[in-house]
Amino acid sequence: MKEKILPILIFVFLGLAVANLIALDISWLQARRYQGEISFPSQPAPSPISTPTATITSETDTCGPVCQETINQKVAEAIASIPETETVKETTVVQKTTETVSQPTVIYIPLGGGGSTTSLDWADVGNAEVYLDISDYPNLDRAYFEGFIRVKHGNGRAFARLYDVTHSIGVQGGEIYTNNESFTLVESGSLSFWQGKNLYRVQVKSLNGYEAFYDSGRIKLILK
Repeated sequence: MKEKILPILIFVFLGLAVANLIALDISWLQARRYQGEISFPSQPAPSPISTPTATITSETDTCGPVCQETINQKVAEAIASIPETETVKETTVVQKTTETVSQPTVIYIPLGGGGSTTSLDWADVGNAEVYLDISDYPNLDRAYFEGFIRVKHGNGRAFARLYDVTHSIGVQGGEIYTNNESFTLVESGSLSFWQGKNLYRVQVKSLNGYEAFYDSGRIKLILK
């Protein structure tokens, strides 16, 4: 039995030895090849520094029609994808404030008649009267009595007033006078009326007996 095993062992050892030799040869050949590929060249002597010269290279566009159409399509898609920017212009609104100044309304209530007197006391003027209720004018601001009067030869004074017949009293602020020989329109101070519908009449008198004349008159109402 030993005689059969021994030749087999020798054959195995020889095979292993041959395999090792082959492996060593392959490693040696690879090492040589690697050394042949790696080289360390000697550094060349430094060359003088030269100023770089700009070189313009013209290239020929080799993009054909299909390429150009594709580019145009991509550009169009890129432009379409850009969101629209709305330009907002800031506008300054200047408001003009116009102040409306309301003009007062003036109403004239005529007092007819006319006449004269030499009396030193108040005398009624015929047909120079009117009924008036100030509540009919809720926007009444103020009122005046106006009359055309004169005194003969300009001597002394001619007086006239507005008289409240209903209450038998002269209207406060309703007296006027002049010393002119010719008719002159004279305006009284602000009148103070009693409430209700009252009868108002014109009265005249002379200061010293010279004839005093009344031609016509009116009540002037100023509304707000």
